[in-house]
Formats: sequence, C-alpha cells, structure tokens
Amino acid sequence: MKFLQLLVASTVLSAAMGANAQVSGSLGGGSGSFLSISSAGLSGGSVATLSGGTVYSADHPFAVTPFGAATEGNFLAAGVTSGALATLSFTGAGLDYISFLWGSPDAYNVLTVTSTGGATQTFTAAGLGFAETNGDQNFSQYVQFSALGGGKITALGFSNLPQRDAFESSNFSVITPVPEPQTYALLLAGLAAVGFVAHRRRSS
Repeated sequence: MKFLQLLVASTVLSAAMGANAQVSGSLGGGSGSFLSISSAGLSGGSVATLSGGTVYSADHPFAVTPFGAATEGNFLAAGVTSGALATLSFTGAGLDYISFLWGSPDAYNVLTVTSTGGATQTFTAAGLGFAETNGDQNFSQYVQFSALGGGKITALGFSNLPQRDAFESSNFSVITPVPEPQTYALLLAGLAAVGFVAHRRRSS
C-alpha cells in the first residue's frame, strides 16, 4: 500500500513540476532543417496548427519576407492587415525547443510563448537584445526558445502592441520531445506495481 501511495505522490509531483515550467529565450538558432509553413501551420499542420495571421509567399506594403528567409519563400505575418494575432499550437505534448527567423523586428512586436500547464511568457526584440528594433527590412534575427523544468512549449503567439503591421517570421526549426528519465522511472514504477498486485492475487 505504501508503494502505491509513493507512486501516486511521485505522479502528482511530476505534474506539478510540469505546470511550473518556464521557457528560456535567446538569440541564435537557425540550424537544421526548416519546416514548411502554410495556412494549415508548420509541416502541413502535423507539427503545429495555425490560427489567425496570414501566410504570404511575396512581399506586400504592410509585410515583407524576412531578410534571409529560406522556407519556400513563405512567411507568417501577424498585424492589423494580416490578422491581429497569429498562434501556432504544437501537436502532441509540445516541443523542447524551437527557433525561427524574426523579420524586420519592430519595438512593438510581442511573442507570447505558452508552456505546459498554460504558463505564458512574453518576449520582445528589445528584451532579447536585438541589434535593431526599428522595422529595418534588411535586418532579421534568429531566436531560439527552450522549455525548462521538464515542461514543453505548447504554443507561440505573434502579436503587436499597439496593434500595427506587422510581425513577420519564417525558417522555423524544432526539436521534438524525447522521454525524460523521470518518465521512464514512473513507467517502471507503474509496471512494478502491476506485477506486485498480480503476484499477490496469485498467492492468495
């Protein structure tokens, strides 16, 4: 019985750790394979689904392709003209890591990162230490975000405060989650509990 109580307690503790997950953001990334982006989301919606915003394949007066973009010429824009809020919601449990190219960064661009348990953190170009935040169309910056504390990144929200055009992004690259040691420990503990109960039933 004590073993079962210990198993339940460890499961609750694991869930609590995930609920307090944080996200680390910094300059960098841009390596590996870039995912395609379309109105369905990343990789046709298999990695993330898209709501709001607009995916463009050419420049417009209110939104331009991020300088150095490589993903089939497509880019995501969020703004008054393009859809005020664009949200990429990741499938499954979420991601350990994501990077993307932040195009012509403006001081009013706001990125909201949601992690396990619904915790949110906001990031701006100035807060991340961009060299430019004045909307220069010849400047883009790779940024990267990592989940901490055993949690996962579950969504990215692209917006502008105040509402203006536009927040452009492209060249998304991700690392999908790998089961952590605590997950294996819980699995083994669960299997041991099942084996123990089965053994006691056979004995009686």
